[in-house]
Amino acid sequence: MRSAAEAAPSFLYLPLLAGAGTGQSLKLELDEARYVAKVVRAREGERLTATDGAGLVATLVVESSRPEVVLRIDALEHWPPPAPRHLLCGAPEGERGDWLVEKLAELGVTHFQPVDTDRVSWPDHLRQDRWARLAVAALRQSRSAWMMRLAEPQELAVALLEGLPESRWLADPDGVAPGELPEPAVAAVTGAVGPSSGFSGAELKLLATHGFVLVKLAHTRLRTETAALALASHWAARR
Repeated sequence: MRSAAEAAPSFLYLPLLAGAGTGQSLKLELDEARYVAKVVRAREGERLTATDGAGLVATLVVESSRPEVVLRIDALEHWPPPAPRHLLCGAPEGERGDWLVEKLAELGVTHFQPVDTDRVSWPDHLRQDRWARLAVAALRQSRSAWMMRLAEPQELAVALLEGLPESRWLADPDGVAPGELPEPAVAAVTGAVGPSSGFSGAELKLLATHGFVLVKLAHTRLRTETAALALASHWAARR
């Protein structure tokens, strides 16, 4: 029979790995300690895997699970960064931003940039702390060594000045099929998705001047969060 650590997701997010060395023991605090003790239910001697979210991956041995959770670093390795996948996204309707962030992180989007547009802005009570927790949950689920970066909302015109990858896709039902565009699997790519009411005419012209190509993701008009996931899913499938 498999142990709880083998049966449950046991890929951990441990920022304190940065700067640590093989053979070093780490005492976990707060969320990760509870995760190991209550969710994974790891026992002494079992092995777990963890990342610092910036490419460092460790194999760890559980030295103690109660009353304190202490893990010993058995091995360390650096995983190369994925090809950058930037997404500029207008605000969806209601509270769908939480779900959107979690799923984009699972699909391997590397940078998520909320954009305020002419027609819709992200709410002032944006829950960045909750988004950060969802990104951690997605990291565990997807077993990725790299955390999705979450940015504060910016005006679209400002976000376009941030040195984005040169291959640029704008989700639009009047665009070309993704298969007609250059393969993005080995290159960086930027995607743009409008808010629930769409980009304004002026914003569409601005995006065009910045090299965005219209890409059709479905034969119908999609909601913001659906279009964003369709875009991310396409990138992930072709990676």
